[in-house]
Amino acid sequence: MFKLRSCAVAAILCLQPACNPSQNRDSIQPQPVSPAVKTSKVEAPAVFVTRHQVEKGSSIYQTLKSEGLNPQTILELVKAAKPILPLQDVASETAFELTWDGPERNTPLKLALRHAADSSLVIERNGPGLEWTASRIEHPITVVQKTFHGFVSNSLWESAEFVGMDPTLITSLAEVFAWQIDFNREVRRGDRWRLTVEQKLVDDKTIGWGNILVAEYENNGQVYTGIRFPAQGEKASYYFPNGQSLKRMFIKSPIKFGRITSGFSRSRFHPVLHVHRPHNGVDYGAPSGTPVMAVGSGTIESIGRKGGSGNMIKIRHNGTYSTAYLHLKGFATGLRKGSNVEQGQVIGYVGSTGLATGPHLHFAFYENGRYMDPLGLRFPSADPVAKNQLPKFNQLVQNALRTLPDWQLAQQDTPSGDKHPTDDTHTVLR
Repeated sequence: MFKLRSCAVAAILCLQPACNPSQNRDSIQPQPVSPAVKTSKVEAPAVFVTRHQVEKGSSIYQTLKSEGLNPQTILELVKAAKPILPLQDVASETAFELTWDGPERNTPLKLALRHAADSSLVIERNGPGLEWTASRIEHPITVVQKTFHGFVSNSLWESAEFVGMDPTLITSLAEVFAWQIDFNREVRRGDRWRLTVEQKLVDDKTIGWGNILVAEYENNGQVYTGIRFPAQGEKASYYFPNGQSLKRMFIKSPIKFGRITSGFSRSRFHPVLHVHRPHNGVDYGAPSGTPVMAVGSGTIESIGRKGGSGNMIKIRHNGTYSTAYLHLKGFATGLRKGSNVEQGQVIGYVGSTGLATGPHLHFAFYENGRYMDPLGLRFPSADPVAKNQLPKFNQLVQNALRTLPDWQLAQQDTPSGDKHPTDDTHTVLR
């Protein structure tokens, strides 16, 4: 108490000259700091961070328990996280961090885990009661342009893998040119392709891919170019450089990747009935369960089991054209007679129902009620770029084409280093 009073008196004495107006400010002499008055730095409590992973075939509850958290604490964590992410949904082998009050790991202070490529869950003690509260941390996504190029030496998929491109982008490439190329039967050894695509990055790591902005595919010596316009937005589509749409009334194949096992014929030996009879359609061989798409928009005219056709869907596209899909394993959910379907919509799955020796799709095409060979038909394209948008589109074309890599790179990057072959051997897609 004596020391405290001494310090207080000393402080008052030190302030008195400054309060005296007659005292010259320049004459104030600095006073020594009392030994009893000391400054101290507040040290932050030490924390200790440990890194873990949800054990394979286990749950985060069991993993937390094995790391020393008691059941009550785990339940509090589960309750706090529920509005953002139910912890029971955390997949096995998910990495997470625990922050403790020290190396002794007596009290957990925070749990942090990356539950998505672009967001993390953080649960920590807050407030006077040190209750657990959860928050979502968003990681910004950066979108850049990435280019790829390839040469089909063995298969289209292999050409993507060889140049380090995610092979799933081949599916996107096939969707761009689905109206120009039947990727089940028209891909040939010697084809070349190049594209510019949006790459999504978080912390400089690729988390996914966006839209293909421009692509070119050379098939049997003919080059097809597709430019996305507008570059962003739900109404974007792909156009040739002259503004004509790549889209047509029908896409070329009801299956993205497969092989034609039997073509259209007026007389074919039936493998089950062992008689010669017309084969009024095209058979696509594909694994059971492969998605089947409607080749054009329309209305379901019939759906269900039909004798030797097995599970079948028939779609009327307009007053002239209809299509049928036979031997299906099953139908897409929600479809029934009278349902409207869009071009490219999955309507069923490859199967072997009815008179079929194995899983395949029999695809039939009708014009005014008569069977037609769909492989030899050509149809009108969709609407071109609107005239008032042509100046903007033409500018985009020039900029987009400049982003593409040189064609020569696509020819040089081959597994065998082969030059562009002249044969027309068909490539089987895998």
